[in-house]
Amino acid sequence: MNNIDLSIIIVNYKSWGVLQQCLDSFNQYPPKINYEIIVVDNDSKDGELATFSEKNPSAKFVSNSGNHGFSSGCNLGVEISTGQYLLFLNPDVVLTNSPAIDKMYHFSEYNPSVGITSCRTINPKGKPEREMAFSNPWLIISWIRAVYKLANKAKILKKFPSEQMIWQPDWVAGSVILIKKELFNTAGKWNQNNFWMYYEDVELCRKIKAMGKGISLLRNVELKHAHGGSSRRNPKTTAITKSEVVTSSHVYIQLSTQGLNRLLLHCAIFLDTFLSQLIKILFTFLIFWKTPFKTNILVFIATFKYYANALVRNTWKSKRLER
Repeated sequence: MNNIDLSIIIVNYKSWGVLQQCLDSFNQYPPKINYEIIVVDNDSKDGELATFSEKNPSAKFVSNSGNHGFSSGCNLGVEISTGQYLLFLNPDVVLTNSPAIDKMYHFSEYNPSVGITSCRTINPKGKPEREMAFSNPWLIISWIRAVYKLANKAKILKKFPSEQMIWQPDWVAGSVILIKKELFNTAGKWNQNNFWMYYEDVELCRKIKAMGKGISLLRNVELKHAHGGSSRRNPKTTAITKSEVVTSSHVYIQLSTQGLNRLLLHCAIFLDTFLSQLIKILFTFLIFWKTPFKTNILVFIATFKYYANALVRNTWKSKRLER
């Protein structure tokens, strides 16, 4: 008889340091429910997996056949999971003395109308990360989102009152997502055929809402999140991750919009991307020998290559999905 309530799935790619902190936090603040931890290594190819798994016998380890992206790694973890519920957790998330995992699990159990549950995450400085999330594709663009929030301040405050401990945003970040396994499979799992990294969480939440289920964020419990700690370690890595943000934004637009609105959004993201990147390059030009300038140049080059390849390949998808 299966006595696992929750399968916790963590996708790793050369993030052994932060992953160890994550696993250590389970030893320090273990959830009370019955759980299993499944670590999927996305083919790090650094020789660390065997040694690391021996040091952490409480977790199950599985190796992906290649670095096929976040969605692929998560789906692989689900295949060997035995829990009735799934918790997708980033390797750079650590538990605290706040019983976040137990609270999320029990909230989901007693609220069947809710499809996805998350909780507050705080950055290394102790400040909450973004909790308000909107599904309107135009709000992908940061300056439009800022204008929208300013123009609709009263409406937003009414929907997200600071004193309310449970919010219903349009989507929650993939760093912490709890969902019933049966619902996850019915929704079609993570979309590994279209997303390599980023926006797969927005798309999953969109599918869950389309099925008539809610999205809830618990604000009275929290986990710590070193945002980007698992993917932005040097200028080259930053260039890959930031260009993938652009890539996935176009993929999401292609999947979730249509007609003239879709065309205008693609154009708007293209223009906003290059203008913002050129401004960053200009602002750091006087310190061209330092990391910020090098990073901005590499991001610009990676983004330019993406758009060039998109034209040649006639698809918005990441080229990395073809590996």
